[in-house]
Amino acid sequence: MRICLVSSSFYPATFYGGPISATWGLSKKLAQKGIEVYVSTTNANGVSKLDVNVNMFIEKDENLFVKYYNEQIINKLSFAFIFGIWSDIKKSDVVYIQYLFHYSVFISLLFAFLLRKKVILCPRGSLSSWGLSYKHKWIKMIWLTVFISPFVKNVIWQACSYLEIDDIKNVFKKSKVVEINDGIDFASFQDSEKISKLELVNRFSNQDFQIVSDVFFSMGRLHEIKGFDVIIDAFNLFIKNNKDAKLIIAGGDDGMEMQLKNQIVKLNLKNSVFLIGAVNFEDKKLLLNNCDYFTLASRFESFGIVIAEALSCGKPVVVSNKTPWKDIEKNNCGIFTQNHKVSFFNSFYAIKDRKFNGEMIKEFVKSNFDWNIIADRFIKTIKK
Repeated sequence: MRICLVSSSFYPATFYGGPISATWGLSKKLAQKGIEVYVSTTNANGVSKLDVNVNMFIEKDENLFVKYYNEQIINKLSFAFIFGIWSDIKKSDVVYIQYLFHYSVFISLLFAFLLRKKVILCPRGSLSSWGLSYKHKWIKMIWLTVFISPFVKNVIWQACSYLEIDDIKNVFKKSKVVEINDGIDFASFQDSEKISKLELVNRFSNQDFQIVSDVFFSMGRLHEIKGFDVIIDAFNLFIKNNKDAKLIIAGGDDGMEMQLKNQIVKLNLKNSVFLIGAVNFEDKKLLLNNCDYFTLASRFESFGIVIAEALSCGKPVVVSNKTPWKDIEKNNCGIFTQNHKVSFFNSFYAIKDRKFNGEMIKEFVKSNFDWNIIADRFIKTIKK
């Protein structure tokens, strides 16, 4: 079986965060299971372009090939994609499309319809109330009406969580939806270097503290949707009686870095909260395995891959109820809290008082979200 995976961006375009690692991880695992995966994407990586060969399929692994179409206008136009994607889709058995509000989506839906191909469409949070209302609301509604609605009867929607099922059904009531979560490579987060929390903070803050009591870690692109301002406000309350606690936030700037830096200065948190920028996989693995707690105050997550990654390291988490992780409470993996500073502040105290079993936390995520399990669900869906 051959899949044509259409995405506006693809690995190593890490600027776009979790969805890139999700499509990359699923593609590799499907290929390992004997599915031919041909990715049709662009060379966009934020405001720059990837340094890759373009307009030709590159073999990334056995059964896995990627074609990076060159964009004349980054994130807006690729003539090579428009004239090349027909052939890519024609040769495939299944067309798997990522996102909604991009020219590549409409072109691919149209061509797949004309060629009578089976289509799986993954909106990746595009239909959430937050996503629909954030910037260009009316343009998005027009886009959905004109360029997506005509094809709804011919696609199977992939929801990354129970929240996204509701989002899709709220907009397209008669749509066919299956829940297939994103996943993680559980094994890759094991056997990390072990260092003290003091060494961890000093290494990533470039300072020389003598005492560190608790290390909270958060990660994501520095964008309004991630709610780092909420965590910083909550931490400001927390350190009044926990002066040696530290908060590390990793992530590249996506419009909020200066605002967060100003917030840290205004609250006099320069010795307590650290923005360390984007980190590579090894540093992320080190941080997740050696912090005390992971926290995320996203205003919306269709899944939240970094939460699963933290759990795979056996770390209890404090996450907002705008993420689809309500099961962490009943599985004793952390705290699911209201998305405002007082709730997070109270949760920071509460998580310190609770007992957690790191191995049980790992087992929860391994048995539910490892790529082996997710890939099998996906294969079952496309073979129906």
